[in-house]
Amino acid sequence: MSNRPVPHEVTDEWFRPLWTSAAVRRDLRAYVLGVPPRGQLRSWIAALRTFDRSAPVVRAAEEKVVPPAHGRRPADQLPRRELVEIADSCTLIPEDQPERLAEAVKAFVPLP
Repeated sequence: MSNRPVPHEVTDEWFRPLWTSAAVRRDLRAYVLGVPPRGQLRSWIAALRTFDRSAPVVRAAEEKVVPPAHGRRPADQLPRRELVEIADSCTLIPEDQPERLAEAVKAFVPLP
């Protein structure tokens, strides 16, 4: 899920709440089991056509979990979108290309 090895210290921090908190385990279970039916997901994607603001869709150029067509589908529905594909990155863009991801987000977030 990453082009570069993720240090064990980092993954330990990601998973520590699962090891130490029953509430986190409960919430993760509810999230995993609560995936909406495909029809509901498709209706949410179609509803994006009504979103009238600018929106980035950021995806990894070498994504291995979400097929390219699925990753582009939300961007195709947004009338004012910019699809940003970050090169040399897989699913874990924040690990592979944190600076490029930050740049993509900053381009859409107004700073005071």
